[in-house]
Amino acid sequence: MGTIYIFRGKAATGKTTLSDMLAKKTSIPVIRKDDIVDALKSSQNIDKGSINNEVCYNVLYSLIQTNLNLGTDLIIDIALGDRNNATWFFNRLDFKNNSIVKFFTDCTVEEEWKRRHMERLKKPLLHQSFKSYEHLIEHYSKADINPFDDEYVIDSANPLEKCFDEIECIIKSNHVK
Repeated sequence: MGTIYIFRGKAATGKTTLSDMLAKKTSIPVIRKDDIVDALKSSQNIDKGSINNEVCYNVLYSLIQTNLNLGTDLIIDIALGDRNNATWFFNRLDFKNNSIVKFFTDCTVEEEWKRRHMERLKKPLLHQSFKSYEHLIEHYSKADINPFDDEYVIDSANPLEKCFDEIECIIKSNHVK
C-alpha cells in the first residue's frame, strides 16, 4: 500500500513549489501535468496545435494508475482547480488500498496572486496558458474553485515555510509516512 499526496488548485498558488519541497524532504517522486505539457510542446515531432488537456490528462492518468496499482508512494501536482474537472479525473482512478492525502492550494490575498501572475507573464513557461491577468480571471470565473471536504486547504498567501510546516503537521497527524 502506497501513500499518494495530491496538490490541486488554481495556477500560481504554490502547488509546484510545495510538492517539490515535499519530494525533497521525503524522496518521493512527483508527477505533474505541467511536465507532460512541456515535454509534448517542446517535441519536434508533434503538431503543436494537437496538444491539449485531454492528451495530457490521459497520459497523467496512465502514469498515476500504474503507481496506484504498484502501491508506490507518489506526489501528484495537478491543476484541476475546477471541482467538476477534478471529480471527473479522480473518479477515473482506482485508488485501491492506497492512502490518499489531498491538498488544495489557494492564495487568499488577491494582490499577491496577481503579482505572481504578472511575474509569470514576464518569462512564460511552455505550459502556461494564461496570456494576461484578465484571461486568468475570466477562466476562473466560469469554474467551481473550491476545496472538497476531504482536502486540506493550504493558503500560500502565508510564508512558504509556514505552508510547508502545515503540510508536515497534516501528514504526521494522519500517521502517514
